[in-house]
Amino acid sequence: MKVIIREMEIADIAMIMNLEKELFSAPWSEAMFSEQIRGHYAYILQKDENKKIIGYLCGWKLLNEFTITNIGITGDFQRMGFGTKLVKFIISKLLHEMCFKITLEVRESNLKAIGLYEKFGFEEIGLRSNYYRNPVENAVIMRLNMLQKIEGNDS
Repeated sequence: MKVIIREMEIADIAMIMNLEKELFSAPWSEAMFSEQIRGHYAYILQKDENKKIIGYLCGWKLLNEFTITNIGITGDFQRMGFGTKLVKFIISKLLHEMCFKITLEVRESNLKAIGLYEKFGFEEIGLRSNYYRNPVENAVIMRLNMLQKIEGNDS
C-alpha cells in the first residue's frame, strides 16, 4: 500500500477528529489541531490511492528540542509499520533542522507505543503522576537524544 506524509491542513481536521475520537478517551479539540497547523509541526499519513488519512503526528520545537504532542494511527492500520514511518519521518526532518532532542509523554499502559519509541532509542526519563484522564493514568516521559546516539555516548 502506498502512503504519503504531508503537512496537515485545516481541511483535514474533520477526518482527523474522527480518528482522534476513535483512538483517545480524551481527544484533542479542533482548536488544538488548528493551533498545531498554524504555528507548529503537523503532518498526516495518507493512503495515496484514496487520500484517506490513516495517521498523524503533531509537535512543537523550541530551539534544538522537539516535543511530540500527538501521534496516532487508526486501529485498522496499527501494527503495520505506519507509526514507524511517521517517527522516522520526523526524526529525519529534525536532523536536517539540526534539532537533536525529542521528548514525548505516553500512557504508562500503552506498551505498543512505548515499544515503538524504544525501537528508535527513546529512553524513559521520568513519570508524570495522574497525567491522563478517562481513565486517570500516569504518563511516561521519554526522550531521544540523537547526539548521544550519533556519538555513541550513552551518558
